[in-house]
Amino acid sequence: MKRFGAAILFILFGASCGRYVNDPFALAPSSPYASWTPMKGNVLVSSKFCQTLLPPAFNDQSELSLAQLLDIALQNNPSTKRTWAEAREAAAIYGQSLSAFYPNINFDGSFTRQKGTFIDLGPAIEFFQTTAGPDATLTYTLFDFGQRTAASIAAREALYFADLNHNQQIQIVIQTVMDSYYVYLYQTEKLQATEANLQNAQTALDAANQKFALGLAALGDVAQARTQFLQCKINLTNQRQNTDNSLSRLTTHLGLPANVPFRIQTLPEQLAHASILESVDQLIEIAQIQRQDFLATQSDVRSKEAYLLQAKRAVLPVLGSNFDFGKYYFQGGETENYHWTATVTLNFPIFHGFYYKNGVRKAEARLEFAQAQMMQTELTVIEDVTVAHLGVKTAALNLSDTAEYVKAAELEFNVALSNYRAGTDTILAVMSAQSSLADARAKRAAAQREWFTSLSQIAYATGSLCATPSEPSCIN
Repeated sequence: MKRFGAAILFILFGASCGRYVNDPFALAPSSPYASWTPMKGNVLVSSKFCQTLLPPAFNDQSELSLAQLLDIALQNNPSTKRTWAEAREAAAIYGQSLSAFYPNINFDGSFTRQKGTFIDLGPAIEFFQTTAGPDATLTYTLFDFGQRTAASIAAREALYFADLNHNQQIQIVIQTVMDSYYVYLYQTEKLQATEANLQNAQTALDAANQKFALGLAALGDVAQARTQFLQCKINLTNQRQNTDNSLSRLTTHLGLPANVPFRIQTLPEQLAHASILESVDQLIEIAQIQRQDFLATQSDVRSKEAYLLQAKRAVLPVLGSNFDFGKYYFQGGETENYHWTATVTLNFPIFHGFYYKNGVRKAEARLEFAQAQMMQTELTVIEDVTVAHLGVKTAALNLSDTAEYVKAAELEFNVALSNYRAGTDTILAVMSAQSSLADARAKRAAAQREWFTSLSQIAYATGSLCATPSEPSCIN
């Protein structure tokens, strides 16, 4: 008995899986806005800015930086909360899979009141008998050819799959907020450009009215200038709505109601646009290491491989054990000794209607699906990096060219307006130059947006948006 008790204690406290069976959440992200990283000992580290609370000065007077907006989004966006809950569920499932390495201990208690008749040589005698007693049963699987191990490995890799999907969702939220942020800044810049266009149209209209008042211009010049002015005015009204709509979308992506007022920091006057990047092949190698969705598909493949191994081993025998221990108490006294029973069982499935064979087929199909998904994800990663790499270079060129375009268009408009006032040019030349200037300003605003968006896309494509919180590649 002493040796058997010592063996039970060894099973309970000496198993290597004991660390996580009691608290499997230790292997899941610690919060909806914390990244999970498979570091040594599976220690979880949260991103630096992800731990920041809402800014205390969050109101319609404060100007929030991009980093502060990302803080707010990661703490409020419901998508990361969903993936966090899925990761915790997977952690609990993994903890359940480890329970098979431990014995099952059940306690049963009984109380029996019995009425009977004792018949001997004399008359029948009725009697009552009371029996009560506790009983404990311990059941443990001694050997199953690795079925428990395969099941726990599959659940563990499924947990890593959920953890990495949570990491990927964090990156998706970051990129979505960054895109919405730059779209709003673009709409703001375009609003300012539209206001400048209206001022130019007003200047041209004033010049046409002055010349018409002096008898130096026809009424058609005034009509054309006024038409252009009204078009710019309508464009300004529509652009104000576009700007407000983009702010509402940004607020929603932050996980806040769209009617919450706040302000954000504007773009700097001068933008650095050097496009010095590694080669596409180098960036693809980085992405294959850091892209959380690609790493998640690898964990999914390993999980399906473990399920296939478990399905193949399900037809092998299982060696189990059962130990029953208790003591009965009778009316008027108790038994003199405790009773116990020790049993060793062998379960060998012979035939179950091709159930196990089809289980292997199902596991093989799931593995093939996971492998195809991993291949598709890798192709997507390579495509994302290639397109983003080209996008950064194109955006850098457009940013430089549009700056020159605006300068040239402003000069053209000023010259055309001066010539028209001097009587050496027509109103059509002024209208044409004004349209070119409006187009240049719009393209300049779009180029600024594309530049910042291309940077966020290359960071997302390579998995550098806080993929590993210990790395300094996170957004500052």
